[in-house]
Amino acid sequence: MMQTPVISFYSDIEGNTYYSDHGKRLQKELDSFGIPSIIEHKESLGTYRDNCLSKPGFILEKLEEYNRPLLWLDVDSRVHKPLDIFDTFGDDVDVAVASANGQLSGVKASPIFFRNNNNAKSVLHMWMSAIDKIKEENHPVFDHEPLFGVLHALAPSMNIGLVGPEFCIWPGYTNENTCITMGLTDSDTKKENLRKMGIAEDAIEFQSPGNKYDMDS
Repeated sequence: MMQTPVISFYSDIEGNTYYSDHGKRLQKELDSFGIPSIIEHKESLGTYRDNCLSKPGFILEKLEEYNRPLLWLDVDSRVHKPLDIFDTFGDDVDVAVASANGQLSGVKASPIFFRNNNNAKSVLHMWMSAIDKIKEENHPVFDHEPLFGVLHALAPSMNIGLVGPEFCIWPGYTNENTCITMGLTDSDTKKENLRKMGIAEDAIEFQSPGNKYDMDS
């Protein structure tokens, strides 16, 4: 049985229950694999982006509350297999992430494993500071972009574990080797923000399948 608890939160936006529905579904999936979890409702801050930007603060709060390693997983992720690979990392691994190419350049913002130590907390504090800066400067990015910068900046001074490209897959590409399928909401405020970032409409639609791939399949 997996020892590291999965943590996540759900905050509904735009008058629908996309996130709370996925919270219930994720809880069932984790329970089916005997994976301990802490999935909480968190009051929405209004938009998809605002809720995303609160992620590192929530993770830090839970690390300090539970005083143990934790695995962050976006609540609309789908879990297909046990995730106990995160239990196998040695105590010298501070943070572990999934990568699209097996290198730090391909890092994804979910799942993320955090050891309960100073190095992992430094990632979270620096991530939060980077988010404060993008808010002050009104940069229309999400939580992912500042996280990537933080990990690259801190990589020389800490130990970052990686799981390979087969572990966490884009919706629509799930296969027999997939452990996690990423969740990608079709939220209107997400799409609006992507437009502000200069993303083309076809790319926005590709990044926003919502529940196109049946939650119960």
